[in-house]
Order: sequence, then structure tokens, then C-alpha cells
Amino acid sequence: MRMNSPTPTGYSALFTLLAVIGMLAGCSSLRNEVDPSQLGFAASKLVVAGYLSPQDTDLAVKVTRSKTVVSDDSLDTGGSDVTDATVTLTEGNRSITLRYNRPNSPIDSLKQPYYSASARLLPIVAGRTYTLTVVTPKGERATSSCTIPAPVRPTAVTFDSTTENQGRSLLRRYYVLARWQDPPAQANYYQVTGFFQYTTKCDSCGTSQVGATQLSISDNNRGLVSDAGVDGTQMGSGKAYLLSTPFTSNELTNFYGQYWNATVTVNLMSVDRAYYQFQEAVIRQRRVRNNPFAEPVLIPSNIEGGLGCFAGYNNATLTLKLK
Repeated sequence: MRMNSPTPTGYSALFTLLAVIGMLAGCSSLRNEVDPSQLGFAASKLVVAGYLSPQDTDLAVKVTRSKTVVSDDSLDTGGSDVTDATVTLTEGNRSITLRYNRPNSPIDSLKQPYYSASARLLPIVAGRTYTLTVVTPKGERATSSCTIPAPVRPTAVTFDSTTENQGRSLLRRYYVLARWQDPPAQANYYQVTGFFQYTTKCDSCGTSQVGATQLSISDNNRGLVSDAGVDGTQMGSGKAYLLSTPFTSNELTNFYGQYWNATVTVNLMSVDRAYYQFQEAVIRQRRVRNNPFAEPVLIPSNIEGGLGCFAGYNNATLTLKLK
């Protein structure tokens, strides 16, 4: 009996099938062929976070250990708090030791696991440079320094509203924004924060409720700005929205009629360059973290011998009474 030889088309299909089978077999065996030691194993590092301000009553520093990419999960303690380090803060010839804040009872459960000390032991003063040193029993050592900026005071807090078209209805949105004079001939960095405090009004029920909310700045960097390109000018924050109500002709009823009293406090934080660069990178990372095609954002660090940020800032406030 004579059998026909495969046609060229048949050979092509056969080769394609064999190639697919080979790729599938290769994919299923990848996890058995990778040697973790060839992936460039790196030891965990100390991660330090600390911010100093003349307005602080307590000096606090957070120390953890980074979690490595390649590790045995059953043995790896990366990412955990470091509780046995010696943490010192130095300015000139003065030095203090920050103690670990270890909760000892259920009453202390709200305490944060920081190294801390009273600011009275080493007052934080604008223009002075402070050095942080972290040493562990394993011989790890991390250091960093920061210089406290001078304060810049906000000159005005403005209350206003805008009306937006929401399809079949109009929405009135109430907001505040801050303004300040930027000092000339020097690089300045700022973080605008604040809070809205109020007591609600209810004429029919005869009760009131006290509340407070953090201001959320509407710009891309959440209130983080620099004077690059606008040095020495009047600068302003993005809008911080307080309330949105359906539009009516009676504006006073929409906003003021809801509160017995209401105030807005704006914090203008003058921050150093390390603070600005670190926070700006974190904001960009959070903005693109769900986009698989976004470029990776490298988080800067000013910690020698570790990772993280040790920075200084100076806060100035201005309060606007709305009612």
C-alpha cells in the first residue's frame, strides 16, 4: 500500500504544532530552572523616615527594614520595625538619644512604633543643621542631615465658589485658596495643608454637630509646589473644596445656612529640597501605579547607608473665619 508524503503545507502545520508544544513545555518548567542566587540577591536595608519642625513638641523617627525581592518567606523579616537600634540626633555639640516607643499595655495600643524624644531636649531652630544617626546591633549604620528652612507666612486665605454644569443640574462648589509672597533669590519649596472646622446647624431638630475635615488641594501635586520659574513672586495654592451643593439663587442658604460657625486654617509648610523631592516622587508613583505601561518612578533617598527621607520643614498658619 502506498502512502502519500506530507505536502509542504502539512510540514508547516507539523512544525508549528511542535513549536507550540515546545513553548508550553518550556513555560511550565521555568519555575524549576531559575536559580535565585543568579538574580542578584541584595540584603535588606534600613529604612528611615523622620521630619523635624520648630513646631513639633516631640521628635519622632521611624526605622524599619526593607523587604528583599528574592527571599525565603519563612525566614525573611524584611519590612518589619527595627526596635533595637540606637538612634541619636545631633546639632553642633549637643546630642540626644531617641528611645523606642514600645506599647506595654492595652492603654498604649494607640502609640506608634517610633523612636522619640521631647523637643525640649533639643529645640529645632530655623537655619540650624541636624544630623541623624541610626546604628543597629548587627553593625548596620545609617546617617543623614537636614537644615531647617525659615518660615514663609501666608498673606491671605480667599473663600470663593464656582458653578459647574452637571448635565441636567448645576452644582455650586465652595473652596478656599491661599496666597503668599515667595522670598527672592533662593530656591523655596512648599507644602500646603490645612483643615476645615465647623459646627452644623439644624433649626428643626435643635441639635448641632461639631466636625473637622482635612483640606484636599485640587492641584496635581496635592499642595506640593516649588518657586522654580516664579521666584520672588506672589504664589498661590490650588483650590481646596469645602462643600458642594445644588445651585440656587440664594447662595447664603447653600453654605452659611448649614453652619453655626465655620473656620478654615491653612498651613503653609516651608520644606527643604529632600522633603520636596521625596514627596513629589511618591505622589507620581501613586498616580501611575495602576498603569502597567507607565515608566517606573525612582524614589530618591538622602539616607547614607539606607533608604528613606530625613528632612526639615517650618510651618506657618493663617485662619479664616467663615462664620
